[in-house]
Amino acid sequence: MKSAKSTKPAIRRTQEDRSAATRARLLEAAIDSLHTRGYAATTTMVVCEESGVSRGAMLHQFPSKVDLMLYVVKVVYEEDIALYQKALGPLADARERLLAFPKVAWEVLRRPAAVAALEVLQGSRSDPELSARLKPLQKEIEQDSFRQAGAIIGAANGRTSAAATRLFVWALRGLSVARVLTNEPAEIDESIELLRQMLTAALDAEVLQVPGETGRPKKKRSSR
Repeated sequence: MKSAKSTKPAIRRTQEDRSAATRARLLEAAIDSLHTRGYAATTTMVVCEESGVSRGAMLHQFPSKVDLMLYVVKVVYEEDIALYQKALGPLADARERLLAFPKVAWEVLRRPAAVAALEVLQGSRSDPELSARLKPLQKEIEQDSFRQAGAIIGAANGRTSAAATRLFVWALRGLSVARVLTNEPAEIDESIELLRQMLTAALDAEVLQVPGETGRPKKKRSSR
């Protein structure tokens, strides 16, 4: 006797699900092309070919290359914040979180997706439309990153903390480019430890402060 076939209905994807899947494929292809080819060589045609998405379907999601590039920057930033929270959130001590920041940020900013986002930022210099539309998004991202840094790292003195965050992030972004170009990537990695040592010195000198350390006695200098 034959067993009855399952009558369980097939799950049908909604239009929203299909659109999300298409955007995900385009995003992955765009990031890969930006990382391997650079901004100028990452055309909509290349992204369509790499993703297997038709040009019509891509234009439905992203009417222009600029729209796709802005989406890349936005999504990569959201991924950045999630990675920072995962790595630094469990650390209870504010000083420990701050000193862990350079290494964590290096792991975040050197990954292909972050390098791809940096390619978009650099590409805006020669693309007037991208530049005009990217500036307000980048300003929003930077302001949010300072708020996130305050919540995750817990550094006191908001203005100094913002300046330090900007300094560390852009220094590490520059190093991520240098690491791609150099034949000795380990030498670039050594700079991260130096940055951590500089951060420690800034904390000891109270150039930077974390909650609970305000007014902490400074180390006495040895007299000769």
